Amino acid sequence: MLRKLLKYEIPALGRKLAPLYLAWAAASVVLGLALRTVDSRSELFYILSFMLYIGVVTAVGVMTVILIIQRFNRSLLGDGGYFSLVLPVTPSTHIANKVIASLIWLVLSALAALLSILIILLLQEGAIRGLLSIEWSRIFAEISWPGVRNALEFLLMTLCSLGKSILGIYAALTIGHQARERVTLASIGAYIGVMVFEGFVAWILIKADLQTHFMTVEEFQSFVWLGVLVSVALGAVYFLICRYLMDKRLNLA
Repeated sequence: MLRKLLKYEIPALGRKLAPLYLAWAAASVVLGLALRTVDSRSELFYILSFMLYIGVVTAVGVMTVILIIQRFNRSLLGDGGYFSLVLPVTPSTHIANKVIASLIWLVLSALAALLSILIILLLQEGAIRGLLSIEWSRIFAEISWPGVRNALEFLLMTLCSLGKSILGIYAALTIGHQARERVTLASIGAYIGVMVFEGFVAWILIKADLQTHFMTVEEFQSFVWLGVLVSVALGAVYFLICRYLMDKRLNLA
């Protein structure tokens, strides 16, 4: 059933975000051309292009967060909950569906950012010629397994941290919906409580001297796996809060 929910949830987010990605690509092309021809006569074009690019990037970031909140809030805690929650699906599956779909689009946003930078760089004069002149075989030959492993471990920690953050938002929304009035204000207060809780956990870890200083590969790996464990533990707490409240104390707005 999770697969069927994802087939609906992922495109639902995409219909809102895809046009913004196209605008992002267009802004990247404009900024790349502006950088290529920048001089005293085209300074205004460069400034306007840069402002356009920053505006689009900001819009993508803000809209992504808003959609993550709205999709959970409206389809499970709002009027849409009357339809979603009569489906033969457990609250756990609904929560997992929202988290996975949100993570997928956050990853796609990161890939879009890399593509945007690549577009800007390739539009610079001589960029393609310089790219073709690089000895890629030599670069790939110098890549070591420890470096790849560290990169993959860091990517895992980042994904776990993003998942934890999404679940933290969902937990705050679910707690806020326990209030009969001023639900939005209650949700904001609950999210502040979530941030305070995470700060308290971080303070405990620091006091326990579990932090590292990136002095060695071993310390880096310890830091990464500590981050994974903490993110998974906090995410599990937020997940259980959401599941319990949705299962036992759901208050549809």
